[in-house]
Amino acid sequence: MPGSSQQPRHSGPLVAMAILYLAAVSGFMIWRGISVSPDYLLLLMLPIALVTGRFLRFLRDWVPFILIFLAWEAMRGVAPKTGIPPHVGDLAGLEKALFGGHLPTVVLQAWLANPPGRLVAYAATVVYFCHFVFPLGVALALWLVDRRQFIRFTTALMGMAFIAFVIFLLAPTAPPWYADSHGVITGVTKIISTTLPSAISPYYAVLNPNPVAAFPSLHSAFPFLGYLAIRETFSRRVSWLALGWCVAVWFSVVYLGEHYVVDVVAGVGLAAGSWWVLNHIVAPRYSALRRAPELPAFAELLTPAGIAADEAANASSDGAKVAP
Repeated sequence: MPGSSQQPRHSGPLVAMAILYLAAVSGFMIWRGISVSPDYLLLLMLPIALVTGRFLRFLRDWVPFILIFLAWEAMRGVAPKTGIPPHVGDLAGLEKALFGGHLPTVVLQAWLANPPGRLVAYAATVVYFCHFVFPLGVALALWLVDRRQFIRFTTALMGMAFIAFVIFLLAPTAPPWYADSHGVITGVTKIISTTLPSAISPYYAVLNPNPVAAFPSLHSAFPFLGYLAIRETFSRRVSWLALGWCVAVWFSVVYLGEHYVVDVVAGVGLAAGSWWVLNHIVAPRYSALRRAPELPAFAELLTPAGIAADEAANASSDGAKVAP
């Protein structure tokens, strides 16, 4: 049930402070024109690991995950070298068919062309730049309160990313701004190039970018997968906030001309499918991924003598104490 997982009582303030810290530092980096990429985010999380007193566990859990993630990012640059021509007009035609001959990106950019729309453009750019901040922030929050759910989330995230890579490799698809620059459609501006500058990290500087990886939209899939993991671990209020962020991302990527609506729908479907596969096919086969049984309402009656109920509530799902 959403929000029904056993959450350590004293972890709330720590999670809140960790997320506020991550958001503040990420905001500062975006303001200063520094791309918030996974390699930088790992370094930003080290102080949090030190504060929790679980620094070595943090390294064991996070370094392999980030290394795999960065390796996946490097592989994405292989797709443009396959020689497979990208699908440029197909999705534009499908989008027009679905929306009565109109492209939502063109409509949104026309509506917000006046000066107040520049505020929306900057806000949407910030949301877009948080592509890695949100899912890794979700992973951090899960790691602090429920290591098992952290492993489940990161496993699903990487599985989903590799599925998307295969799609990008075999069926490259162009975003709206690319289609406009190639004369397939008109009325789309690559807004990001007119708002906030962003200097990438040295690691990302040596990678080959992939401009034709629009379908499915991982910008849409990452936050929705985070929402699905959050709703099983945190309160309904937190779940609604996560879903609200998803909506902001979906709007932003369409308005900015980075994705079609069909890209967004495909990304959401990919995230939902990946989470279902993890829960119903993968997790039952591996004990480390199975959900821990929830404590019954009368669990305090079953607590062995000498163990305070407060301590029982502070046990994580894998049996380890979570630092307050």
